[in-house]
Amino acid sequence: MDSDTAMGFVEKARKAGASMGLSVTVAVHDAAGHPVAVLRGSHKWHGPYMAMGKARLAAAFQRPTADLIESWRDRPLFPTSLVGVLPGEITVNPGGHPIFVDGVCIGAIGVGGGTPEQDASVARMAAEGTEEMEGEQ
Repeated sequence: MDSDTAMGFVEKARKAGASMGLSVTVAVHDAAGHPVAVLRGSHKWHGPYMAMGKARLAAAFQRPTADLIESWRDRPLFPTSLVGVLPGEITVNPGGHPIFVDGVCIGAIGVGGGTPEQDASVARMAAEGTEEMEGEQ
């Protein structure tokens, strides 16, 4: 994922957040979990770290973080173990969503600034329509 593509997802997330009355912080990572773009949406010091951790987790498993949390409900120690296994830091919280183009995961987006449900919704909305965005480059 290049920086122009990443910034397109950042803008989509900002617009989706604004439609809910939110000023969201957004992180977009490539498929390997490396940050490509981060935009702080509020004054909260932890916002970028939370969004980056959500994006990294969604990229690692190529699934929305809300779905991962639900699938680990009966395995509470599993997400704790990931902190030492995955490179970088992760955030086990809703608001991360993988980005697929033509069936291939090209990265993930992490969003913070609202409730967990709002963050998950904004991330999902921003990740939709990726084929259209790729064609604009």
